[in-house]
Amino acid sequence: MSETVTAAPEILTGRIAEYQELLDVVSQRPGLTVVSADPWSGTSGLLAAATEPLQPMLVVDARRATDTLDLAMAIADSAVKGFAPKASGWWMRGTSPTSADGLRLARSLSGGSIDLDALRRGSGSPTTRLREAIALTVSILGGKPLLAIDHLGIFLAALGHGETRKLLGELRAARQEHADLDLLLVEHSGGPVASALGDREHPLYQAGQLLRFRRPNPQRFTSDLVTTRGVTDVPIDLLGAAAELALGVPALTWRIVELAPKDVAADGQTLALAGWRALRRITEPAYARQWDMLRRVHPSAHEIVAAMSVGLGPYEVPAASKTVHDCLARLRELGLAWQPRKRRWVISDPLLSAWARDHASSWTLHRAADQLL
Repeated sequence: MSETVTAAPEILTGRIAEYQELLDVVSQRPGLTVVSADPWSGTSGLLAAATEPLQPMLVVDARRATDTLDLAMAIADSAVKGFAPKASGWWMRGTSPTSADGLRLARSLSGGSIDLDALRRGSGSPTTRLREAIALTVSILGGKPLLAIDHLGIFLAALGHGETRKLLGELRAARQEHADLDLLLVEHSGGPVASALGDREHPLYQAGQLLRFRRPNPQRFTSDLVTTRGVTDVPIDLLGAAAELALGVPALTWRIVELAPKDVAADGQTLALAGWRALRRITEPAYARQWDMLRRVHPSAHEIVAAMSVGLGPYEVPAASKTVHDCLARLRELGLAWQPRKRRWVISDPLLSAWARDHASSWTLHRAADQLL
């Protein structure tokens, strides 16, 4: 277990078991792995920390891309910037290489089947550019590289069914073409990639293994503190109370701890509550904007998000069942809602849920009050 405390305590505390599982997967080189993770579960932090000395690893955030062509460019850009940084000036400008590193990289890639200009500019066939971006990554990283594409489910939610199918099929073909390449595809639970693994008609059918990462129970933070105590001195009662307020979201838990007053005389619950209130004040403008934008997600999103935030079931909203079903599907596609267990829906972000409770409609508040009687 000693290797699990090499990363920051903010990443590992509450996630030690998952971190070890991710390290095991990286070391075993399974080919293609899909990580289905609960929203706000801290999986991205684990991914960034899960480096394997014998295997170069590139992590690309798919949220920066708008379509398949853009994703191909993001992969190529990340590979150059991360593993050939001195050549990145040539790569981004698209001019003749002037530095020795740029010239060396250009020569090493020009002899292959990669259309460097088309990939750099993002022109031509999207699937061809994606194939070339992966080939470029394999060439630059060398050895037995691992390409991890994070937040892939949110990216795919903006694409049509046909483009999604073609993109996932291309990723499988790339894995088969490059025997030394490992792919790690990360999406939120209920996403299309995990479903494709079990779909007999899909190109990704049984193409790899599936890992399921859940949001940590708040109690995991205090139990894991036994292992990470050597690298953090946060009081156990403060951390436990912060995790409860954050509903187990690692990033928010540690932000509450950071914002909590440095008052050694106060108990952990009081300090955590003060940190939570400070966090809500800081983020209030952003969540006011997000609340307004929910109307663009679905016409019933306000009502359904508010209902779930006050403890009502989404189907208690006075709307047709199909309307509620469609809204929930869209919220899940975007990682805004999830199902911690069957027939149970909750809002992914505790801060959004808190905002919704404070700005719910009168109907929602009265209905929630009635259930308390």
